[in-house]
Amino acid sequence: MAKKSGSLKVKRTTVPPFWQIARKDKRFVVRTSPGPHPKNYSYPLLVLLRDILRLAKTRREILTVLNQGKVKVDGRVVRTEAFPVGLMDVLEVSGLGKSYRIVPSFGRLVPVEIEDKEKDLKICMVKSKRSIRGAKIGYGLHDGRMIFPEAEVDIVPGDACMIKLPTQEFHSSFRLNKGGLVLLMKGERSGEVAAVEDLKSGTYQRGSIASIRFEDGTVSELTTNVLLPLGKQRPEITISKLSS
Repeated sequence: MAKKSGSLKVKRTTVPPFWQIARKDKRFVVRTSPGPHPKNYSYPLLVLLRDILRLAKTRREILTVLNQGKVKVDGRVVRTEAFPVGLMDVLEVSGLGKSYRIVPSFGRLVPVEIEDKEKDLKICMVKSKRSIRGAKIGYGLHDGRMIFPEAEVDIVPGDACMIKLPTQEFHSSFRLNKGGLVLLMKGERSGEVAAVEDLKSGTYQRGSIASIRFEDGTVSELTTNVLLPLGKQRPEITISKLSS
């Protein structure tokens, strides 16, 4: 009988570099399934729990925990070992009473333990804006979700917004402006917070360009699509490993 789907595993030597796993210990590891994050910038839930957080030693132990419904991603129970967990997702392990936020850090994604008061909040990049039937306005976020704020809000693509989990209720928003703070989401200095000194329009391919100053005084020009606006002050949640 022919296969009806692709392989559920992948060679360890071909996984994204930021996966901090043993490359030659075993040949294969679980493949990231299609979901809210791209496979080259997310962890399969199994790898995150077993190899990164080291909450268990074997796949069997992780599957037992998942089947018991003790693991939540963004406030919802997830039982699939290959489910992709990516940028700014909130992971909650109820059996241990611990919660983590997946944040950028020097070109990688890393889990940072957060307080219980933070596990119901998530900050996202606004990627799109569209109107639908019933005169409603929807906003597409970087993790694939669409939110529909009940009240009229002033949000455009490129802004960041805070939502409540798991209801997806709009909490607040932040715009990229001169003098504001931003979080670098990708690159060698990802996870660092910088101040915006200047904004200018770029080419069609590159988009808008921002001149930002890091806390050590270094100035860089970057495309705005890798910058997460934080407003004039940092949000009252853990948004990077450096701020934890």
